[in-house]
Amino acid sequence: MISIAGPCDWHGQRAIARGAKAALLVILVLFGSLLPDRPADASTVLNAASANASVGLSACSNSSGKALYNCVADVLDRMSADIAHIRAPDTQNALQTAASKLRAANSKAEAVSAITQCQAAIAGALRQVRAAGGAFVGSWGDSGLASVVSVLSRAVKLIQTKG
Repeated sequence: MISIAGPCDWHGQRAIARGAKAALLVILVLFGSLLPDRPADASTVLNAASANASVGLSACSNSSGKALYNCVADVLDRMSADIAHIRAPDTQNALQTAASKLRAANSKAEAVSAITQCQAAIAGALRQVRAAGGAFVGSWGDSGLASVVSVLSRAVKLIQTKG
């Protein structure tokens, strides 16, 4: 048998298509709400990583000598890992290099030198951010890099006093 679709059948198919589109939209919204939020801007991530590093440095204050250098190196490695998702390779590399040099350090002078070299690299990045100005400063935030430099300053002081 051949059936000829009348106006009612056509409207019914159209209603089903609209319902399917609506269901698809609902599914997309639901799954979209389950996805993690957009990553925070770099400044927020750097500030959070610096806050965590400050806590880590406080724990390091119970150590001295080589144990202190290794503890501070661990803190810098964690900070580097904390900022990995914001794609700041220069800052990350500077932190990792400092951590590596701290682990290899055999004297207070070598340990301080490792951190001051890292500070210089990050201070250079901070100068670039400030020179770029505009929206770049807002998303990267000189406050984020400044907080990293502050943590490094604290690490230098800790090594100078307890190293």
